[in-house]
Amino acid sequence: MTDTVTDVVLDLDGVLSTRDTFATLLVAAARRSPFVGVRSAPVLVRWVRAGHDVPRHAAASREVARSLLRGVTEPMYDALAHDVGTRLGRVAARASMVEVAAEGRRAGAHIVVATGSEHRLAAAFLAAAGVEHDLLLASTLRFTETGPVFDRHIRGEGKLAALREAGIDVERRRFWTDSFDDFPTARAAASVVLVAPSRYSAASYLASGLTVERLV
Repeated sequence: MTDTVTDVVLDLDGVLSTRDTFATLLVAAARRSPFVGVRSAPVLVRWVRAGHDVPRHAAASREVARSLLRGVTEPMYDALAHDVGTRLGRVAARASMVEVAAEGRRAGAHIVVATGSEHRLAAAFLAAAGVEHDLLLASTLRFTETGPVFDRHIRGEGKLAALREAGIDVERRRFWTDSFDDFPTARAAASVVLVAPSRYSAASYLASGLTVERLV
């Protein structure tokens, strides 16, 4: 392996952020209109019941987002994403990982942030947290008459596909993640670092036989 292994791919939620950025945005949207939150209860139940099944959980997440953001226009969403992303970037950035990104930049590494969170929200977080990066790959929305829906949702195999489509040679990258959702990317990467994983994710990586490091 050559020194290009110093180039990295960083997950956002659970890694650079200690909070789930998009879930926080959805909670903020629901608080602005309590009726929407009540109306969305059935899809929230399906989302919880999806558990660790990535395709089911991702589909339920999209359904929850569509329900909670119903009636939100693009200017309204832009303002919400900027406000939530900026606030989280200031209060929920994981200092150790912000420093990992900064050290990489100082060493000349190419830094990619790849996240299932929405692009505008993620960009606001990174700007507020001061995370310099070369490329942000994030989920995108399209706006319809009834509100935003996911145009592309970068989860599971979709994250690896997005990286490959962007010309990122994952096999020569060090990948930082907290979630077993990212196993397809982890399996392809040159090396993997687990950051504050859940018990489920830690056990799943151990059972997979994939060699991973833990952030100390």
